[in-house]
Amino acid sequence: MKIAMIMLAAGNSRRFGGNKLLYEVDGMPMYRHILDLLMEVENEVKNILKQNKEGNPVEDETVIELNRGCLKNITCNITVVTQYETIAEMAIENQIQVLYNHHPEKGISSTIQIGLNANLDADAVLFTVSDQPWLSKETICRLIEVFLNSERGIASVSCQGKLGNPCIFRKKYFNELLALEGDKGGKKIIMKHLEDTQICEIEDVRELEDIDYRDITPKIK
Repeated sequence: MKIAMIMLAAGNSRRFGGNKLLYEVDGMPMYRHILDLLMEVENEVKNILKQNKEGNPVEDETVIELNRGCLKNITCNITVVTQYETIAEMAIENQIQVLYNHHPEKGISSTIQIGLNANLDADAVLFTVSDQPWLSKETICRLIEVFLNSERGIASVSCQGKLGNPCIFRKKYFNELLALEGDKGGKKIIMKHLEDTQICEIEDVRELEDIDYRDITPKIK
């Protein structure tokens, strides 16, 4: 199975009053937290695949449970969709596919569709936003594991009853994603298909917090 991990990084940050994705949080630009995280996940998936082919045990304890599931047959890639040259340059430097959203005013739906149209060959897509600097690698890995071990078409993280990002959609939902309009994202589809959504519960609500204002007052969308 091929999973495309699409990083949504094209928003105008109107409430923030500037490009919040370049705003420094815990020692680095906000977007770098997510970009580095996705690269770590991609590398771990590649290492698992390589080690399984060679018949070697997985040494990283954080992915041992994943290795016991279906991840040994998974491939993944990262796509960054942005309007910002700084983010694009960093992604290109790390050999990551970059796509530009030249009309971010059309809303998050346009960013989703640009990323998805470039990954229609994938079996599923994982979407991450770029303003959740406290999201952990373990949560993304657990979400993938939950998704792979479920027959449902959607998987989403949740904490204390609140759905959040990242989320994963199987190919059967690609047309609905491509039909989104305005500032409506994947949550609209999740709410429409809750019976086909596998929840990945996490304990630390801070992971789902995003930053909308310069005083770094986190809010959950």
